Amino acid sequence: MPQADIHFEVVGSAGRIVLDRPKALNALSQDMIRAFTSQLNRWRDDRAITHVVIASSAPRAFCAGGDIRFARDVILAGQHAKVDQFFRDEYLGDLAVAEFGKPVIALADGVVMGGGAGLACHASHVVVTETTRFAMPESGIGLFPDAGASLFFGRCPRPVARLLGMIGHGINGADCLLLGLATAMVPSDDIAALQEALLRVDASAVDDLISDYSADSGAPSLAAHRPRIDHIFADGLSPEAIRDRAGDVAQLYPDDRFVGAVAAALSARCPMSIKVFCRMMDVARDFTQPAEALALEFQLAMRMIRRDDFVEGIRAVVVDKDQSPKWQPDRLEAIDAAMLDAVFDGTGLPPLR
Repeated sequence: MPQADIHFEVVGSAGRIVLDRPKALNALSQDMIRAFTSQLNRWRDDRAITHVVIASSAPRAFCAGGDIRFARDVILAGQHAKVDQFFRDEYLGDLAVAEFGKPVIALADGVVMGGGAGLACHASHVVVTETTRFAMPESGIGLFPDAGASLFFGRCPRPVARLLGMIGHGINGADCLLLGLATAMVPSDDIAALQEALLRVDASAVDDLISDYSADSGAPSLAAHRPRIDHIFADGLSPEAIRDRAGDVAQLYPDDRFVGAVAAALSARCPMSIKVFCRMMDVARDFTQPAEALALEFQLAMRMIRRDDFVEGIRAVVVDKDQSPKWQPDRLEAIDAAMLDAVFDGTGLPPLR
């Protein structure tokens, strides 16, 4: 059945997918995700389709993630199986991109967050622009960076991955290119022309075409802060030590707004989310395949969405917007190894597929 918020089209040998829910920054509903996966799987088996382009109907956002308000409403209604399926559907959509077997080009203009980052990062080609704002802010809603983040953040320098995952720090398109989260930078004003051109070439010409449209990426937003990022988020430090080190550096350099924001965020984000992310990155250190990353994250998601922090975080950020969630526990020190073990225990949980 056609969906109003997502559109599919075949042009020559190319498939086009357009996310069209602009008022919600293309947040993915369950119907959108299911339609997306179903269509992509059909094109995977269609020899006439040589490549696929994923784009937004508006330049403000590629995709701001999954529809977390829906997830909260379903949980409050006591329909946990339904929200489990929502997350399963989302991750299966990511796998459909990762395992497509033909070029998938994500035109990641504007906001690229959460599940939107997952859709983009599993594509074979990720085109960013000067307006790209990439973030995985799930620690602010009692969840954790998912949709394959254990794999694509695993390719980043570990201190940077910790910055991005522990506090959801946002980065620009130049950062994405530098960190390997994107393959090309194209001016936002040229994205529409690139999209149309991609639909009229064979898959063999995709790389050269994107190169023809590429431009200088500009300055990465993280460049000036790398020495302090590497110091604060050094590999081997515990989350508590990272928080304390950030606080110490902020005191030494009170005029450094970046460090001050990092220190404040480490004290404000969900403690369980922070600890789960850090352990997840250790568990996934040797992962190379999207399937293994998403299988782990599905297991973790089913545990985390049953905690009060998830409903409370969405309330504070999306529903009431008071930005004052009450986390349980509310300090990193209150989370012991047994509590983390319970989140990582997959006993009795169904597999992703």
